[in-house]
Amino acid sequence: MLTIDVRLPAEPGGPTPETHPELLALTAEALGLDPSDLGCVAVRKRSLDVRRRREACWVLRVDVFLAGETPPGDQLPPLVRPRHLAKQPNGLRPIIVGAGPAGLFALLAFADAGIACTLIDRGGPVETRNLAVRDLRVDGTLNPESNLCFGEGGAGTYSDGKLYTRSKHPRVREVYERLVALGAGRDILTQSHPHVGTNRLIKMLKVLREAMLEAGHTLHFGRRVDDLVLDTSTSPPSVRGVILDDGSEVLGGPVILATGHSARDTYKMLAGHGVAMERKDFAVGARVEHPQHLVDKVQLGQLAGDPVVGPAEYFVAQSVPGGRGVYSFCMCPGGFILPSPTTLGCLNVNGMSNSNRGSGFANAALVAQLKAGEFHFDKPGDLDHDPEFGVHVAGGALLGLALQNRLERACFKAGGENYAAPAQYLTDFAQGRDSPSLPEHYTYRPGLVPGRIDRLLPPRLMRDLQQGARQIDRLQFRGYLSREAIIVGVETTTSSPVRVIRGADRQSVSHAGLYPCAEGAGYAGGIVSSAIDGLEAAEAILAAAGLVTSAAAAPFPG
Repeated sequence: MLTIDVRLPAEPGGPTPETHPELLALTAEALGLDPSDLGCVAVRKRSLDVRRRREACWVLRVDVFLAGETPPGDQLPPLVRPRHLAKQPNGLRPIIVGAGPAGLFALLAFADAGIACTLIDRGGPVETRNLAVRDLRVDGTLNPESNLCFGEGGAGTYSDGKLYTRSKHPRVREVYERLVALGAGRDILTQSHPHVGTNRLIKMLKVLREAMLEAGHTLHFGRRVDDLVLDTSTSPPSVRGVILDDGSEVLGGPVILATGHSARDTYKMLAGHGVAMERKDFAVGARVEHPQHLVDKVQLGQLAGDPVVGPAEYFVAQSVPGGRGVYSFCMCPGGFILPSPTTLGCLNVNGMSNSNRGSGFANAALVAQLKAGEFHFDKPGDLDHDPEFGVHVAGGALLGLALQNRLERACFKAGGENYAAPAQYLTDFAQGRDSPSLPEHYTYRPGLVPGRIDRLLPPRLMRDLQQGARQIDRLQFRGYLSREAIIVGVETTTSSPVRVIRGADRQSVSHAGLYPCAEGAGYAGGIVSSAIDGLEAAEAILAAAGLVTSAAAAPFPG
């Protein structure tokens, strides 16, 4: 078998790359062979190159089998690969806090090893979680315990299962194969920017839940972890379990902390115990929505609207004077803008798409980098005295949370304090002027009101976002500053502003038996990297217990 890259012409109304009539001939030509010398060609990865729109082409990485070679079977490994019945060797009973990608993939790793464990999430299973999401979008009623961030599947469930990652980590394919086993389309194995869709993810999570219960795990939804059970007689202190919101204890361990980046009360609890944490860079901004047809025309040219190509994506980035990076984040073709707060009296937004990407609108955040040392903008030290997250808490490690909290409260007030969101025409935002009205059609619910997004974020940051938008329109995306585009505020949770410090063994450096994991702990940035971090946290626990020969020692890059 050989693996090579092949380019195929992409034309409106043309075939899919896998069925392209020239695939075999062009592959043979690239190898200097006759087509009769080849047995078959299997597409491993595909992407669309539209940099020269008149010569748009598919870029394929293909596995080539010569005549007489037998291709491997098309069978994927099973979802769960247990080696023996669920057990508790030496009293090992892992506890996983958080049912997002990291927690669920850690659960899978323990199922593979035949080790029963307990998973706890403050939010509901997807059936009841969907009702809470509907209540917020329809009635403006927020459930702070079960919402777009908390509950089965984590925040990734409602950011639509975008699986694109820049990482070359060798376990990326493993994550994709597990998702296919759950019910994702096999095309995620070959797409350069694979996507599942929120509607399909919800069905997949139900399948996973049944498989995990059958494997012997205990799952608790609607139960918030409020504290740790500590043994302070050891040095460092040891985590022996967790305390739930009703005061009951779940004892065992170790504890994998996979809470996601929005569990701010968890950070406060950790700070109260002296768990080692530090500030981390993150980004803030607002979410931009264009009609999908406009994005398709700009990005795809003559391929706009082609069903094989589908709705277009875009990724833009600019460095503005002063060196700050301004860029698009979490782009959702054919998607929706959603309210994603977890705290009453706060509002921030996010984006999602269903599997068909059929809303008719495209959205992506426009965000600017914030370095860990520049969380103060207007009045130096003004965040230090925040009663929840000020500098006196964890040595200032939680100041980024204080900034998020302030921005989200300002957004909630600007929207009318009912979870409607403030919005501006993007052209008015870039010029710093009022938008007296808004377009009739948009995707955000429970609704939009005219508001000055350019006044919600700190002035220095806003100037950089405005300059970045102008540069994007001039240098990368002609039509970005269209009068058809709006900007909806604010987007504050691109990643965690906190890192819970861990060692090479993946344990907290200050508390034994605590394994901070994935995006909420500052070690991942998306579904795939979080899933891998969850797998490797579980494997580190299994290695420490002598149940596997080795575990990945290097943390997944955050």
